[in-house]
Formats: sequence, structure tokens, C-alpha cells
Amino acid sequence: MAGIWGGICRACLPVVALAALLSSAQADVVIGIAGPMGGSFADVGRDIKAGVEIAVAAANARGGIGGEKIVTVSVDDKCEAETGAAVANQLIGKGVRAVIGHACTAAALPAARVYANGGVLFLSPVATNPRFTDERAGPGVFRLAIRSDREGRAIADYLKNKFKGKRVAFVHDGSVYGQGLVEQAAKLFADGGGAVAMTESFTPGEKSQNNLIGKIQDAAVSAVVMGALQADAAVIAGEVRARGLDAALIGNEALALSEFKALAGAAAEGTVFFLPVVDKSRPEAVGLLLSLEERQLMPTDTVFTAHAAAEAAIAALAKGGDLAVAADFMRKSGADTVLGKVTFDAKGDWSAATYAPQIWRGDAFVPLP
Repeated sequence: MAGIWGGICRACLPVVALAALLSSAQADVVIGIAGPMGGSFADVGRDIKAGVEIAVAAANARGGIGGEKIVTVSVDDKCEAETGAAVANQLIGKGVRAVIGHACTAAALPAARVYANGGVLFLSPVATNPRFTDERAGPGVFRLAIRSDREGRAIADYLKNKFKGKRVAFVHDGSVYGQGLVEQAAKLFADGGGAVAMTESFTPGEKSQNNLIGKIQDAAVSAVVMGALQADAAVIAGEVRARGLDAALIGNEALALSEFKALAGAAAEGTVFFLPVVDKSRPEAVGLLLSLEERQLMPTDTVFTAHAAAEAAIAALAKGGDLAVAADFMRKSGADTVLGKVTFDAKGDWSAATYAPQIWRGDAFVPLP
């Protein structure tokens, strides 16, 4: 009997060892990272990946989640709807508990439905289209980015404060973004008693906007709100100043790009525009900044929101239970992150998300007091 028993045990050793290895592997908490990892938007995918990986490394150094190691799996959604859904299913197949990523709305919307059906926590640190949460796929879908329609509200609030009782012109390039932004800002300004002197579209890409500038001059306005990309905004700014008009120029976040300053030259001076507020100066961000320096990466907004999204997901998963428990934690308690305490509203939008005015002064822009 002893010989038989000993033989069985020796035969079982490889099986036991394999079982132990499988058990260990299955104990890992898997977090997915999704985004455009190649092509025109590769920088965005790179920053999402870096932010999540740095957060996961820090969490593992603290013991992971309940003593279980966190591992990551990355996929390339190519910013495409079909690919977004396909890679989401791949991540579900790999047993992910949470997914951070999907920058483009085209990929994020179908992926969100996959995660909702699979009971997986999903946070996008980049997607800004209102549809992402207005058409929310499930209670476990969250956005740690700023809705684009909050920019229009921020512009309207600024106008109500600075141009009360004065005439304001609203012009746009006819794009979904530019027109939507300007029309929303104009409506909110008018609803608050503001005087909308004109709302006008123009053809983008032109070297001159002479007809548009003539209408602005005839309208005798105190401010011009531009829903335009940097090159068109530079043309408008240059021609407004060339005619000697002193109307304040107000635009969207594209005016933060150095190309606007380079093309507009002196006409950029005093131009006001709005940027999302992502506070990178908090003491909690020191570790992230050091890690980014080691990787020779810039501390972009995307890195910070991806890192914070990963921290929030890890904190939610640490509460145990199913997706409902994690989602409830996200809405009510919130997580401590590099961006401070992060909580979400009933739609799944980041509660603290907002835009703030900036102004071009010389060769740089600064926050507007």
C-alpha cells in the first residue's frame, strides 16, 4: 500500500503544482486598458495605458486588491465602432473586472454595451461626447472626462458675468462641434437676459472671412464667440483687429494650441478661451509625476484622468461584491485619486468636471482671474 500510495503521490505532484499555478493565476484581478494604440490618435492610447499601468503598479506595491495581484491587458480599439465592440468582447473573455479607456465615442458607445451586459465596471477617461452618458448603457458605466456640452455653459456663464447688457456675436464653422457649442452658448446667454446680436456660420478653411467680419462690424458688438478650430479662429481674430474693432474675442479649447498663436500673431493677445480643469498640482500627484519623468512622458490631462480612473476602479473593486456594489461606491463614496476625491452623478459623469477661462498674454496663455 505504501508503495502504491507513494507512486500515486509522485504522479500527482505535477498535477498539484499545475493546479496551484492555475489557482494563483485565477486569483489575479484583471483590468483592461482600451484605446487607440496606433494611428493618428496613438498618443492618446499611450497616455491612457501609462496612466493605468502606473496606478496599477502603485496599487500592487500596497498589496493589490485584498492581497491579490492586479494585472492589465491592453487592446487597440482603433477608434472604430466595430473594433471597439470586438476588443470589448475580447476583454470580457479574458476575465476583466474593470476596463479603463476607449477615447473615441465611436468605439466607446458599442464597447459600453458589451461591458454592461458582461457586468464589468467601465470608466472612460477621455470620451467627452454627451451621448456617452446620456445614452448610458448600464449603471457600471462612468466618465472621468468633461462633457463637451459643459464648455458651452461655461462660455455662457462668462458672458453673463462680463457682458451683461452688451451685444454679443456668435459665429461657427458649421461643424457638429463648433455649431453645437455656439448655439448652446447663445441660447443660455439669451435665456439669462443676454443680447444675442447675431448667430452666423462661415465656410472653414478660407484665407479671408471678409464678409463675416463685415457683418460683425455692422452688428456693433462688444464680444465675438467663435466656434472654430485654430486656423479659422486665427483668420477671424486677425481680420477683426485689422479693421480696428475692439470686440473681445472668445473661443473654444482649440485656441490653446500653439498654432493659433503662431497664425494669429499679435491678434491673439487678450483672446479668451476655455479649457477643462484637471488639477495636476495636488500632493497626491507627486508619485505619478515622478513615474512619468522616468518614462519620459509628458503629464497630459489624459494621463491624469486615466490614472485617476484606474484608482477609482481599484477602490471600487476592493469593496467586494458585484458590479452593483462597485457602482454604488463610485456614485456615493468616491475614491481618493491624484485628482482628489472623485465621485460621479446619477448619469455617471464626473461630479467635479468643469471648464475654466484662459487668456493669451504674450507668448503664453494664463488662467483668467
